Amino acid sequence: MLLSEAQERSLALMEYDRTKAIASLDEGKPVIPVWLDKIYQRLVLQLEKQGLK
Repeated sequence: MLLSEAQERSLALMEYDRTKAIASLDEGKPVIPVWLDKIYQRLVLQLEKQGLK
């Protein structure tokens, strides 16, 4: 998940932690889910379609 780092005005990629996600949402900060396994699967499919893998 991506969490907002308020002091640095940036996003941090970290392993999903339900408690941290809820705390961030309670503070009004964005929590962006990232499914790297899904991204990887789609990338592999695209490469296979193009004959690159």
